[in-house]
Amino acid sequence: MSDKAIVKEILSENRAVVVKLPEERPHKECSGCGGCGAPNEKIETIALNLLDAKPGDAVYIESDERKSIKLLLILIGSPILIPLSFYLVGSSLGLPGVVSGGMAAFGLYMAYRIIKFYNKKVESEPPLTKIIEVQRNEKHDQITGNEKHVQITGNQ
Repeated sequence: MSDKAIVKEILSENRAVVVKLPEERPHKECSGCGGCGAPNEKIETIALNLLDAKPGDAVYIESDERKSIKLLLILIGSPILIPLSFYLVGSSLGLPGVVSGGMAAFGLYMAYRIIKFYNKKVESEPPLTKIIEVQRNEKHDQITGNEKHVQITGNQ
């Protein structure tokens, strides 16, 4: 699934900060209350920019869902599951509640270390989001003197 966004700034040769626009409301009565579940705020993310999008360009972005789900499971699951499993192991061994609680605290510390390690790994990889289509801003065409080429698509 692709989402519409605007390029805010270029970070490096192949990375750009994009701002995902709030979704269109399914009905006109809504004043942006968010009751229908559509987000009200803009979402900023870093995207892989292999199509040479420039600041101000409208783009379509796509996220790698498998990596996103894996990241979600690690970030949310590990601080819950690891301490819980440490506590249950301590309880099943017949250890006092204080010792099992200490094991759970140690499990929480281990989850923190796992998340910190995984965060370093993710930062070194390409972004989860990539730009798949660019709709050039006309200001760029006037500056470069190019004819109007409105749309660039790429399938990487």
